[in-house]
Amino acid sequence: MLNRNSEIPLRLSPYSKGVPDALIDVPRERLASLSRSAVSAYAAYPVAVLKQSVLEKNRAWMRQYVEITGASLAPHGKTSMSPELFEYLDHGATWGLTLATWHQVRAARAHGVSRIILANVVGSEYEADWYLDALRSDPSFDFYCYVDSMASVEVLSRAAQRQPLDRPLKVLLELGYAGGRTGCRDDGDAINIARAVQDTGGCLTLAGVAGFEGLIPGATPAQRLSDVTAFVERIRRIAKRCDRKSLFAGAEVVLSAGGSAFYDVVIRILRDTELSRPTRVVTRSGCFLSHDVGMYEALYQHLRERDPLAPCIPGTLEPALEVWGQVLSAPEPGWVIVNAGKRDFGTDAGPPTARFVIGADNRIRPFPAGAEIVATSDQHAHLRVPPGHGVQVGDRVGFGVSHPCTTFDKWQAIYVVDDDYVIQDIVQTCF
Repeated sequence: MLNRNSEIPLRLSPYSKGVPDALIDVPRERLASLSRSAVSAYAAYPVAVLKQSVLEKNRAWMRQYVEITGASLAPHGKTSMSPELFEYLDHGATWGLTLATWHQVRAARAHGVSRIILANVVGSEYEADWYLDALRSDPSFDFYCYVDSMASVEVLSRAAQRQPLDRPLKVLLELGYAGGRTGCRDDGDAINIARAVQDTGGCLTLAGVAGFEGLIPGATPAQRLSDVTAFVERIRRIAKRCDRKSLFAGAEVVLSAGGSAFYDVVIRILRDTELSRPTRVVTRSGCFLSHDVGMYEALYQHLRERDPLAPCIPGTLEPALEVWGQVLSAPEPGWVIVNAGKRDFGTDAGPPTARFVIGADNRIRPFPAGAEIVATSDQHAHLRVPPGHGVQVGDRVGFGVSHPCTTFDKWQAIYVVDDDYVIQDIVQTCF
Protein backbone atom coordinates (compact mmCIF):
# COMPACT_ATOMS: atom_id res chain seq x y z
CA MET A 1 0.00 0.00 0.00
CA LEU A 2 1.03 3.58 -0.61
CA ASN A 3 0.17 4.60 2.95
CA ARG A 4 0.35 1.94 5.63
CA ASN A 5 -2.73 1.83 7.86
CA SER A 6 -4.58 4.28 5.64
CA GLU A 7 -8.21 4.68 6.62
CA ILE A 8 -9.26 6.32 3.35
CA PRO A 9 -12.00 4.08 1.91
CA LEU A 10 -11.96 2.96 -1.70
CA ARG A 11 -15.11 4.14 -3.44
CA LEU A 12 -14.81 2.43 -6.80
CA SER A 13 -17.86 1.98 -8.98
CA PRO A 14 -18.89 1.21 -12.55
CA TYR A 15 -18.26 4.93 -13.17
CA SER A 16 -14.54 4.61 -12.35
CA LYS A 17 -12.69 4.72 -15.66
CA GLY A 18 -10.08 2.01 -16.13
CA VAL A 19 -11.36 -0.12 -13.24
CA PRO A 20 -12.75 -3.55 -14.23
CA ASP A 21 -15.73 -5.01 -12.42
CA ALA A 22 -13.51 -7.54 -10.65
CA LEU A 23 -11.75 -4.79 -8.68
CA ILE A 24 -14.70 -2.66 -7.66
CA ASP A 25 -15.32 -4.35 -4.30
CA VAL A 26 -11.76 -5.40 -3.46
CA PRO A 27 -10.53 -3.86 -0.16
CA ARG A 28 -7.46 -1.66 -0.44
CA GLU A 29 -5.35 -3.97 1.73
CA ARG A 30 -5.97 -6.92 -0.63
CA LEU A 31 -5.03 -5.23 -3.91
CA ALA A 32 -1.33 -6.14 -3.82
CA SER A 33 -2.04 -9.77 -2.97
CA LEU A 34 -3.92 -10.20 -6.26
CA SER A 35 -0.64 -9.81 -8.23
CA ARG A 36 -2.65 -8.15 -10.98
CA SER A 37 -0.93 -6.20 -13.73
CA ALA A 38 -2.32 -2.78 -14.56
CA VAL A 39 -1.13 -3.12 -18.17
CA SER A 40 -1.90 -6.70 -19.09
CA ALA A 41 -3.70 -7.71 -22.26
CA TYR A 42 -6.76 -8.18 -20.05
CA ALA A 43 -6.79 -4.66 -18.58
CA ALA A 44 -9.61 -2.18 -19.15
CA TYR A 45 -7.90 0.46 -21.30
CA PRO A 46 -7.14 3.27 -21.06
CA VAL A 47 -5.61 3.26 -17.58
CA ALA A 48 -3.47 5.70 -15.60
CA VAL A 49 -0.66 4.57 -13.32
CA LEU A 50 1.76 6.04 -10.80
CA LYS A 51 5.04 4.22 -10.19
CA GLN A 52 5.45 3.84 -6.45
CA SER A 53 9.24 3.68 -6.48
CA VAL A 54 9.38 6.96 -8.41
CA LEU A 55 6.94 8.65 -6.04
CA GLU A 56 9.23 7.67 -3.17
CA LYS A 57 12.32 9.04 -4.93
CA ASN A 58 10.61 12.31 -5.80
CA ARG A 59 9.22 12.82 -2.32
CA ALA A 60 12.64 12.12 -0.79
CA TRP A 61 14.38 14.51 -3.21
CA MET A 62 12.09 17.42 -2.40
CA ARG A 63 12.19 16.70 1.34
CA GLN A 64 15.98 16.94 1.25
CA TYR A 65 15.85 20.09 -0.87
CA VAL A 66 13.66 22.04 1.55
CA GLU A 67 15.66 20.75 4.52
CA ILE A 68 18.94 21.93 2.99
CA THR A 69 17.51 25.32 2.02
CA GLY A 70 15.65 25.88 5.29
CA ALA A 71 12.26 26.30 3.61
CA SER A 72 8.87 24.82 4.43
CA LEU A 73 6.81 22.94 1.87
CA ALA A 74 3.07 23.36 1.34
CA PRO A 75 2.62 21.55 -1.99
CA HIS A 76 -0.29 22.54 -4.18
CA GLY A 77 -2.98 19.90 -3.77
CA LYS A 78 -4.79 20.96 -6.94
CA THR A 79 -2.23 18.99 -8.95
CA SER A 80 -3.72 15.63 -8.00
CA MET A 81 -6.69 16.38 -5.72
CA SER A 82 -6.09 12.92 -4.31
CA PRO A 83 -6.68 12.25 -0.59
CA GLU A 84 -4.25 9.34 -0.74
CA LEU A 85 -1.52 11.58 -2.15
CA PHE A 86 -2.33 14.30 0.41
CA GLU A 87 -1.72 11.68 3.08
CA TYR A 88 1.42 10.45 1.35
CA LEU A 89 2.85 13.97 1.15
CA ASP A 90 2.04 14.62 4.79
CA HIS A 91 4.11 11.58 5.75
CA GLY A 92 6.98 13.22 3.89
CA ALA A 93 7.14 16.08 6.44
CA THR A 94 5.23 18.83 4.65
CA TRP A 95 4.31 21.94 6.63
CA GLY A 96 0.85 22.20 5.10
CA LEU A 97 -1.14 21.94 1.88
CA THR A 98 -1.93 24.64 -0.68
CA LEU A 99 -5.29 24.74 -2.45
CA ALA A 100 -7.00 27.13 -4.86
CA THR A 101 -10.78 26.89 -4.38
CA TRP A 102 -13.41 26.37 -1.72
CA HIS A 103 -14.29 22.97 -3.18
CA GLN A 104 -10.68 21.86 -2.87
CA VAL A 105 -10.47 23.08 0.72
CA ARG A 106 -13.67 21.27 1.62
CA ALA A 107 -12.37 18.02 0.10
CA ALA A 108 -9.05 18.32 1.94
CA ARG A 109 -10.77 19.07 5.26
CA ALA A 110 -13.01 16.05 4.78
CA HIS A 111 -9.84 13.96 4.76
CA GLY A 112 -8.27 15.56 7.80
CA VAL A 113 -5.82 18.10 6.36
CA SER A 114 -5.05 20.38 9.30
CA ARG A 115 -3.11 23.29 7.76
CA ILE A 116 -4.16 24.91 4.48
CA ILE A 117 -3.07 27.92 2.47
CA LEU A 118 -5.87 29.01 0.16
CA ALA A 119 -3.70 30.58 -2.54
CA ASN A 120 -6.58 32.71 -3.75
CA VAL A 121 -8.80 35.62 -2.81
CA VAL A 122 -12.13 34.76 -1.18
CA GLY A 123 -14.94 35.96 -3.43
CA SER A 124 -18.28 35.04 -1.87
CA GLU A 125 -19.75 35.51 1.58
CA TYR A 126 -20.84 31.88 1.58
CA GLU A 127 -17.23 30.82 1.10
CA ALA A 128 -16.02 33.16 3.85
CA ASP A 129 -18.68 31.86 6.24
CA TRP A 130 -17.65 28.27 5.50
CA TYR A 131 -14.01 28.92 6.40
CA LEU A 132 -15.02 30.61 9.63
CA ASP A 133 -17.30 27.70 10.53
CA ALA A 134 -14.43 25.29 9.88
CA LEU A 135 -12.11 27.31 12.13
CA ARG A 136 -14.75 27.53 14.86
CA SER A 137 -15.48 23.80 14.83
CA ASP A 138 -11.81 22.75 14.98
CA PRO A 139 -9.41 24.82 17.11
CA SER A 140 -6.46 22.88 15.65
CA PHE A 141 -7.27 23.90 12.05
CA ASP A 142 -4.69 26.39 10.75
CA PHE A 143 -5.94 28.35 7.73
CA TYR A 144 -4.57 31.18 5.58
CA CYS A 145 -6.15 32.98 2.63
CA TYR A 146 -5.24 35.93 0.40
CA VAL A 147 -6.32 39.57 0.24
CA ASP A 148 -5.33 41.82 -2.65
CA SER A 149 -7.77 44.76 -2.40
CA MET A 150 -9.90 46.70 0.03
CA ALA A 151 -12.90 44.79 -1.30
CA SER A 152 -11.35 41.41 -0.45
CA VAL A 153 -10.60 42.66 3.09
CA GLU A 154 -14.19 43.80 3.46
CA VAL A 155 -15.63 40.42 2.39
CA LEU A 156 -13.66 38.64 5.12
CA SER A 157 -14.16 41.37 7.71
CA ARG A 158 -17.94 41.37 7.29
CA ALA A 159 -18.02 37.58 7.63
CA ALA A 160 -15.88 37.69 10.76
CA GLN A 161 -18.14 40.34 12.28
CA ARG A 162 -21.21 38.20 11.54
CA GLN A 163 -19.54 35.14 13.03
CA PRO A 164 -17.03 36.24 15.65
CA LEU A 165 -14.16 33.86 16.35
CA ASP A 166 -11.98 33.55 19.41
CA ARG A 167 -8.98 33.99 17.11
CA PRO A 168 -8.37 36.22 14.09
CA LEU A 169 -8.55 34.94 10.52
CA LYS A 170 -5.02 34.81 9.09
CA VAL A 171 -4.57 36.52 5.74
CA LEU A 172 -1.61 36.87 3.39
CA LEU A 173 -1.19 40.04 1.38
CA GLU A 174 -1.02 38.89 -2.24
CA LEU A 175 1.14 40.73 -4.73
CA GLY A 176 0.69 40.46 -8.49
CA TYR A 177 2.15 41.85 -11.70
CA ALA A 178 0.82 43.66 -14.76
CA GLY A 179 -1.20 41.35 -17.00
CA GLY A 180 -1.21 38.58 -14.40
CA ARG A 181 -3.88 37.05 -12.22
CA THR A 182 -4.94 38.29 -8.80
CA GLY A 183 -2.54 40.22 -6.58
CA CYS A 184 -2.01 43.88 -5.77
CA ARG A 185 -0.03 45.71 -8.47
CA ASP A 186 0.88 48.93 -6.69
CA ASP A 187 3.21 49.08 -3.65
CA GLY A 188 1.33 51.96 -2.06
CA ASP A 189 -1.97 50.13 -2.44
CA ALA A 190 -0.39 47.04 -0.89
CA ILE A 191 0.56 48.94 2.27
CA ASN A 192 -2.91 50.47 2.50
CA ILE A 193 -4.48 47.00 2.21
CA ALA A 194 -2.19 45.72 4.96
CA ARG A 195 -3.24 48.69 7.11
CA ALA A 196 -6.91 47.91 6.42
CA VAL A 197 -6.36 44.37 7.72
CA GLN A 198 -4.89 45.80 10.91
CA ASP A 199 -7.89 48.13 11.23
CA THR A 200 -10.44 45.29 11.36
CA GLY A 201 -10.34 45.28 15.15
CA GLY A 202 -8.81 41.85 15.47
CA CYS A 203 -11.17 40.12 13.03
CA LEU A 204 -8.30 39.63 10.59
CA THR A 205 -4.57 39.46 11.10
CA LEU A 206 -1.80 39.98 8.55
CA ALA A 207 0.23 36.78 8.68
CA GLY A 208 2.53 37.36 5.72
CA VAL A 209 3.04 38.27 2.07
CA ALA A 210 2.63 35.96 -0.92
CA GLY A 211 2.53 35.82 -4.71
CA PHE A 212 2.81 33.52 -7.68
CA GLU A 213 5.61 33.91 -10.18
CA GLY A 214 5.06 30.82 -12.30
CA LEU A 215 3.11 32.52 -15.10
CA ILE A 216 5.39 35.53 -15.53
CA PRO A 217 6.22 35.61 -19.24
CA GLY A 218 9.51 36.50 -20.85
CA ALA A 219 10.77 37.10 -24.37
CA THR A 220 13.75 34.88 -23.52
CA PRO A 221 14.51 32.50 -20.66
CA ALA A 222 17.01 35.02 -19.28
CA GLN A 223 14.43 37.81 -19.37
CA ARG A 224 11.85 35.61 -17.70
CA LEU A 225 14.27 34.70 -14.92
CA SER A 226 15.10 38.37 -14.44
CA ASP A 227 11.42 39.31 -14.18
CA VAL A 228 10.72 36.44 -11.76
CA THR A 229 13.64 37.55 -9.61
CA ALA A 230 12.34 41.12 -9.54
CA PHE A 231 8.87 39.94 -8.56
CA VAL A 232 10.13 37.82 -5.65
CA GLU A 233 12.35 40.70 -4.52
CA ARG A 234 9.20 42.84 -4.46
CA ILE A 235 7.58 40.35 -2.06
CA ARG A 236 10.60 40.76 0.21
CA ARG A 237 10.54 44.54 -0.11
CA ILE A 238 6.83 44.83 0.78
CA ALA A 239 7.30 42.47 3.71
CA LYS A 240 10.02 44.73 5.07
CA ARG A 241 7.81 47.80 4.70
CA CYS A 242 4.93 46.08 6.48
CA ASP A 243 7.30 45.05 9.26
CA ARG A 244 8.67 48.57 9.73
CA LYS A 245 5.10 49.81 10.08
CA SER A 246 4.26 47.03 12.58
CA LEU A 247 1.47 45.68 10.38
CA PHE A 248 2.20 41.97 10.99
CA ALA A 249 0.84 40.03 13.93
CA GLY A 250 1.54 36.55 15.24
CA ALA A 251 4.64 34.63 16.19
CA GLU A 252 6.09 34.47 12.67
CA VAL A 253 5.68 36.00 9.22
CA VAL A 254 4.92 33.71 6.29
CA LEU A 255 6.64 34.60 3.01
CA SER A 256 5.38 32.42 0.21
CA ALA A 257 5.66 31.96 -3.54
CA GLY A 258 6.94 29.23 -5.78
CA GLY A 259 5.19 27.04 -8.25
CA SER A 260 7.14 24.13 -9.71
CA ALA A 261 9.39 26.23 -11.95
CA PHE A 262 11.29 28.75 -9.80
CA TYR A 263 11.12 27.53 -6.22
CA ASP A 264 14.90 27.77 -5.97
CA VAL A 265 14.77 31.49 -6.79
CA VAL A 266 11.91 32.01 -4.34
CA ILE A 267 13.70 30.30 -1.46
CA ARG A 268 17.06 31.95 -2.13
CA ILE A 269 15.61 35.47 -2.06
CA LEU A 270 12.99 35.14 0.65
CA ARG A 271 15.10 33.25 3.19
CA ASP A 272 17.38 36.29 3.47
CA THR A 273 14.52 38.58 4.52
CA GLU A 274 15.36 40.10 7.92
CA LEU A 275 12.32 41.22 9.90
CA SER A 276 11.67 42.04 13.53
CA ARG A 277 10.09 38.63 14.05
CA PRO A 278 10.90 35.14 12.68
CA THR A 279 10.01 34.36 9.07
CA ARG A 280 8.85 31.14 7.47
CA VAL A 281 9.54 30.73 3.75
CA VAL A 282 6.88 28.48 2.24
CA THR A 283 7.24 27.08 -1.26
CA ARG A 284 4.11 25.72 -2.88
CA SER A 285 5.45 23.45 -5.63
CA GLY A 286 2.92 20.71 -6.39
CA CYS A 287 4.14 18.91 -9.51
CA PHE A 288 7.39 17.55 -8.08
CA LEU A 289 5.74 14.36 -6.80
CA SER A 290 4.49 13.06 -10.15
CA HIS A 291 6.79 15.21 -12.29
CA ASP A 292 6.50 14.77 -16.10
CA VAL A 293 8.42 14.20 -19.33
CA GLY A 294 7.69 17.60 -20.85
CA MET A 295 7.23 21.06 -19.41
CA TYR A 296 8.32 20.41 -15.83
CA GLU A 297 11.23 18.19 -16.81
CA ALA A 298 12.59 21.06 -18.92
CA LEU A 299 12.04 23.56 -16.09
CA TYR A 300 13.65 21.19 -13.58
CA GLN A 301 16.77 20.88 -15.72
CA HIS A 302 17.03 24.68 -15.82
CA LEU A 303 16.73 24.71 -12.03
CA ARG A 304 19.55 22.19 -11.68
CA GLU A 305 21.75 24.32 -13.92
CA ARG A 306 21.28 27.55 -11.97
CA ASP A 307 21.06 26.20 -8.40
CA PRO A 308 24.31 24.73 -7.04
CA LEU A 309 22.44 22.97 -4.22
CA ALA A 310 20.14 20.85 -6.42
CA PRO A 311 22.86 18.61 -7.96
CA CYS A 312 24.18 17.87 -4.45
CA ILE A 313 21.03 15.96 -3.57
CA PRO A 314 21.16 12.27 -4.57
CA GLY A 315 18.98 11.37 -7.54
CA THR A 316 16.73 13.55 -9.65
CA LEU A 317 13.02 14.05 -10.11
CA GLU A 318 11.56 11.45 -12.49
CA PRO A 319 8.18 11.05 -14.21
CA ALA A 320 5.88 8.84 -12.13
CA LEU A 321 2.58 9.35 -13.99
CA GLU A 322 1.78 7.42 -17.16
CA VAL A 323 -1.33 6.84 -19.25
CA TRP A 324 -1.61 3.52 -21.08
CA GLY A 325 -3.78 2.67 -24.06
CA GLN A 326 -4.09 -0.11 -26.58
CA VAL A 327 -3.43 0.00 -30.32
CA LEU A 328 -6.83 -0.26 -32.00
CA SER A 329 -5.80 0.19 -35.59
CA ALA A 330 -2.86 0.61 -37.96
CA PRO A 331 -4.94 1.75 -40.93
CA GLU A 332 -2.08 2.90 -43.16
CA PRO A 333 1.72 2.70 -43.24
CA GLY A 334 3.36 4.80 -40.53
CA TRP A 335 0.06 5.48 -38.77
CA VAL A 336 -1.13 3.96 -35.47
CA ILE A 337 -4.30 4.73 -33.50
CA VAL A 338 -4.34 4.21 -29.70
CA ASN A 339 -7.46 4.34 -27.53
CA ALA A 340 -6.32 7.18 -25.25
CA GLY A 341 -7.08 10.79 -26.07
CA LYS A 342 -7.97 14.23 -24.76
CA ARG A 343 -10.36 12.73 -22.22
CA ASP A 344 -7.43 10.77 -20.74
CA PHE A 345 -4.41 13.10 -20.74
CA GLY A 346 -3.71 16.82 -20.88
CA THR A 347 -2.47 18.45 -24.08
CA ASP A 348 -2.25 22.08 -22.88
CA ALA A 349 1.55 21.85 -22.47
CA GLY A 350 2.15 19.70 -25.50
CA PRO A 351 1.07 16.17 -26.43
CA PRO A 352 2.14 13.13 -24.43
CA THR A 353 5.20 11.14 -25.45
CA ALA A 354 4.95 7.45 -26.37
CA ARG A 355 7.57 5.90 -24.05
CA PHE A 356 6.85 2.17 -23.82
CA VAL A 357 5.17 -0.62 -25.74
CA ILE A 358 4.13 -4.12 -24.70
CA GLY A 359 3.60 -6.70 -27.42
CA ALA A 360 2.10 -10.16 -27.51
CA ASP A 361 5.10 -11.54 -25.58
CA ASN A 362 4.22 -9.23 -22.63
CA ARG A 363 7.70 -7.70 -22.57
CA ILE A 364 8.00 -3.97 -21.93
CA ARG A 365 10.18 -2.21 -24.50
CA PRO A 366 10.99 1.41 -25.31
CA PHE A 367 8.61 2.76 -27.93
CA PRO A 368 10.36 3.09 -31.33
CA ALA A 369 12.39 6.27 -31.59
CA GLY A 370 11.00 8.92 -33.89
CA ALA A 371 7.34 8.30 -33.09
CA GLU A 372 5.16 11.30 -32.27
CA ILE A 373 1.55 12.11 -31.56
CA VAL A 374 0.45 14.33 -34.42
CA ALA A 375 -3.22 14.62 -33.43
CA THR A 376 -5.55 13.75 -30.59
CA SER A 377 -9.29 13.36 -30.50
CA ASP A 378 -11.47 12.78 -27.47
CA GLN A 379 -10.70 9.07 -27.19
CA HIS A 380 -7.79 8.50 -29.59
CA ALA A 381 -4.13 9.34 -30.05
CA HIS A 382 -2.93 9.50 -33.65
CA LEU A 383 0.70 8.40 -33.80
CA ARG A 384 3.08 8.79 -36.69
CA VAL A 385 5.61 5.95 -36.42
CA PRO A 386 8.85 5.31 -38.31
CA PRO A 387 9.33 2.54 -40.90
CA GLY A 388 9.95 -0.85 -39.33
CA HIS A 389 8.33 0.20 -36.06
CA GLY A 390 6.89 -3.25 -35.39
CA VAL A 391 3.90 -1.96 -33.42
CA GLN A 392 0.86 -4.21 -33.87
CA VAL A 393 -2.86 -3.97 -33.25
CA GLY A 394 -3.45 -5.07 -29.66
CA ASP A 395 -0.10 -3.81 -28.35
CA ARG A 396 -0.22 -1.63 -25.25
CA VAL A 397 1.40 1.81 -25.32
CA GLY A 398 2.56 3.80 -22.28
CA PHE A 399 2.57 7.60 -22.56
CA GLY A 400 4.45 10.12 -20.48
CA VAL A 401 2.57 13.38 -19.99
CA SER A 402 3.42 17.07 -19.89
CA HIS A 403 1.82 19.17 -17.11
CA PRO A 404 0.42 16.46 -14.80
CA CYS A 405 -2.36 18.69 -13.39
CA THR A 406 -4.41 18.34 -16.57
CA THR A 407 -3.99 14.57 -16.65
CA PHE A 408 -4.88 13.88 -13.02
CA ASP A 409 -8.22 15.61 -13.51
CA LYS A 410 -9.22 13.14 -16.23
CA TRP A 411 -9.25 10.20 -13.75
CA GLN A 412 -11.29 9.11 -10.78
CA ALA A 413 -8.95 6.21 -9.95
CA ILE A 414 -5.24 5.79 -10.72
CA TYR A 415 -3.27 2.61 -10.09
CA VAL A 416 -0.16 2.72 -7.93
CA VAL A 417 2.15 0.07 -9.38
CA ASP A 418 5.53 -1.48 -8.68
CA ASP A 419 8.33 -1.50 -11.23
CA ASP A 420 6.69 -4.46 -13.01
CA TYR A 421 3.34 -2.61 -13.19
CA VAL A 422 1.72 -4.92 -10.64
CA ILE A 423 -1.04 -3.05 -8.80
CA GLN A 424 -0.12 -2.15 -5.21
CA ASP A 425 -2.80 0.41 -4.43
CA ILE A 426 -5.26 2.85 -5.99
CA VAL A 427 -5.38 6.60 -5.49
CA GLN A 428 -8.66 8.42 -6.00
CA THR A 429 -9.27 12.01 -7.06
CA CYS A 430 -11.97 14.48 -6.05
CA PHE A 431 -11.97 17.20 -8.69
